[in-house]
Amino acid sequence: MKQENPEKLAHSREILQALKEARGGTLLDSHRQMGNDPHLAQMFLNQYQENAADTTIPRKYRELIVMAIGMATGTTTTFTVHAKLAQKYGASVDEICEVIRMIFFTCGVTKLLPVLENLDLEAIDL
Repeated sequence: MKQENPEKLAHSREILQALKEARGGTLLDSHRQMGNDPHLAQMFLNQYQENAADTTIPRKYRELIVMAIGMATGTTTTFTVHAKLAQKYGASVDEICEVIRMIFFTCGVTKLLPVLENLDLEAIDL
């Protein structure tokens, strides 16, 4: 299903352009899908901007926290995107693996397996 109202689409495009700029020039397909509802797109942009403005916790740790939340809730896009961002902002493989262990400890194997299947961790050769 797709929004057909040209005014709503135009409004959504403006909002998504602002989100793209706030994210450093990229959008995910899920962001574009939100564009079917400019109110939802605006709410997401507002939340994104509010979260980005609060920098008490260093970026690496913020990304690790969001990654962990994505893992715990089973939101693949969230944990994969934020794992990459955590690495970009200085997280090591050991730090990411420690978060994975915490998720396994607190949430169990049903959250562990999707993480291992979707994160960009290389398999160890035997």
